Amino acid sequence: MANVKTKLMNAFESLKKEGKKISPYAVEKRAGVANGSCKNHPALLDMILAEKAHFHPNPQVVNKGLPTKKKQVDKKKHDDLVESNKRLRAENDQFREEMKVMATSVAQLTWELHRYKTVTRQHSSNVKSIKI
Repeated sequence: MANVKTKLMNAFESLKKEGKKISPYAVEKRAGVANGSCKNHPALLDMILAEKAHFHPNPQVVNKGLPTKKKQVDKKKHDDLVESNKRLRAENDQFREEMKVMATSVAQLTWELHRYKTVTRQHSSNVKSIKI
């Protein structure tokens, strides 16, 4: 009976010949060994990962760590965007301040209404309790 490393190597080679997806999981499954067996053989794991990166269906994932070129943006457009950003931030700050003032007003009005209802209910015989 072949050892685990031989099984993994044979499975790797057969997947490569068939042109199928190569990943540690696929190789382990094809070899019929336990998940994570590739981790015990670092040289084989490096070969599998290199092959996986070489034939990855999404090249952006493979090239994730590579430096990218910066896009050139028109100076005038950049300045317009920066100015627009500043204006929008100022408006946002103004709206936040207005919301704080409105929240304080609502809280004060709610408190006044509560006080009014309490005083009216205690001193008036005309106010009836609402049955729920």
